[in-house]
Amino acid sequence: MATLDQKSPNVLLQSLCCRITGKSEAEVAHQFQYAVRVIGSNYAPTIERDEFLVSEKIKKELLKQRREADAALFSELHRKLQTQSVLKHRWSVLYLLLSLSEDPRKPSGRVGNYGALFAQALPRDAHSTPFYCTRPQSLALGYGERSGGLSATVGTSGISSLGVYTLNGPTPTQLPQSAQPLGSRLAWALPMSCSPLIYAFAVTLEAQSDLWSSAGIGEVSEAALVRDILYVFQGIDGKFIKMSGQENCYKIDSKVVLCKSLRDTSSRLAELGWLHNKVRKYTDARSLDRAFGLVGQSFCASLHQELKEYYRLLSVLHSQLQVEDDQGVTVCTESSLTLRRLLVWMYDPKLRLKTLAALVDYCQGRKGGELATAVHAYGKTGDPQMRALVQHILSLVSNPILNFLYRWIYDGELEDTYHEFFVASDPNVKTDRLWHDKYSLRKSMIPSFITMDQARKVLLIGKSINFLHQVCHDRTPPGKITSASKSADTPKDAAELLSDLEGAFQEKIDAAYFDTSKYLLNVLNRNYLLLEHLQAMRRYLLLGQGDFIRHLMDLLKCLRAIQAGMFSVWTTMWMDPLLR
Repeated sequence: MATLDQKSPNVLLQSLCCRITGKSEAEVAHQFQYAVRVIGSNYAPTIERDEFLVSEKIKKELLKQRREADAALFSELHRKLQTQSVLKHRWSVLYLLLSLSEDPRKPSGRVGNYGALFAQALPRDAHSTPFYCTRPQSLALGYGERSGGLSATVGTSGISSLGVYTLNGPTPTQLPQSAQPLGSRLAWALPMSCSPLIYAFAVTLEAQSDLWSSAGIGEVSEAALVRDILYVFQGIDGKFIKMSGQENCYKIDSKVVLCKSLRDTSSRLAELGWLHNKVRKYTDARSLDRAFGLVGQSFCASLHQELKEYYRLLSVLHSQLQVEDDQGVTVCTESSLTLRRLLVWMYDPKLRLKTLAALVDYCQGRKGGELATAVHAYGKTGDPQMRALVQHILSLVSNPILNFLYRWIYDGELEDTYHEFFVASDPNVKTDRLWHDKYSLRKSMIPSFITMDQARKVLLIGKSINFLHQVCHDRTPPGKITSASKSADTPKDAAELLSDLEGAFQEKIDAAYFDTSKYLLNVLNRNYLLLEHLQAMRRYLLLGQGDFIRHLMDLLKCLRAIQAGMFSVWTTMWMDPLLR
């Protein structure tokens, strides 16, 4: 038989077992066989591999121990480590360090008895990433306590086909399921002479097996569903609840065994994740679209504000769940999170998200004043909370429109890059046609809270100011033409103005219209004699003055001596050439 390759995995693993135990190859045969079985198994990881959360947990532990300097040093070292490519699995190293630091049974000095150390259950840690199993309650058991109980096999570990060995040889033995807590049953069944590495493999494999069996097969606990739901609220797939692309909704995995009440409650709560995704997708797509305009960006900003409040509530729920994990709560108490409590607490946020999602659907393809009209239409509801929500969004959306309006009626300036305002300007029209053709109304962009009469007055006010500047060459500052009142500089000002459209807003429009029109007439009368020109046109049109009347009177002088009977004949004779 050819000599075994010295670098083959089997030879290296056997050498490792000999090095750890300090025994010969013949003496570690049982441990080597067990190690091969453990390494050859295929189990899913028990926790989410999130390097950031593990590092945050380490810093939190250092701060709890009042080691602020060490926490700062760790942050700096971790930052430097992230910039290097030396380690490919930084998360595994950080998690190992965290697990070792949090083991309450870790000796202060050098470990002398590895068997006693690894006979204990490995510590487990709570994470803010999805982790779907209760924390194992470990017991510190030494070799002296393990006597006479090695006559059963691991019945529920998920690896019952794996042989374990007694102190006397490789005969499979059985251990009752209730004899030991989770994470220590395999370690109990191994012989006293087994190496610490094998005990570590056994304990880790046992924990993974139990976790996998509870998550993938069998009934899921309510605590695991609560943790899943909190991630679904943010649009993140959980372990049991995932987004179904075909049905466009969140669905619970069909392999999960749940009672009907828990399944129905989870489905109702998962609707928040779908609503969140709908609003978030709209804001992410439109926030980067410059052509959406200032009104559209204000609409996206209002949606971001609502999502920010929603995230704040979720952070409170995550904090509550983290506190329960830190305290090792494994059963439902009066203060613990349950699906029923979440259903009650998330009732109002769900209604707000429904309103936002419906508003997003209704506002698709709209911009400028048309978008403001769509939002204003949704404010006509009998629900006071929803009406207040829509009014708040409307105050943000209408703020740019009111700023356009005030800039137009007080300064005559039209800065509408994305064509959102209801006053349009044609740059190709010359000055001599300014009053008739240069400015017009975009009727589709007139918001529903502004009447057509108000829109016409707004058009005439700005048109008058531009006529004074460009045609009459009047250089009077706009502030002296009409006193500019307070503009809608903030959404609060816009909200106050929108609440009194027939009062304060109408007074602003009427005052600016009266002052601007009066000043324009004064300039035309003073500088261009408007009334004299109108009087001359009146006399001309009414035949009171002109060449026609003067020539007619000259021709009629010779008719004074003619008899009355001949008057009509002479009148016709002289009037025909005159009219021609």
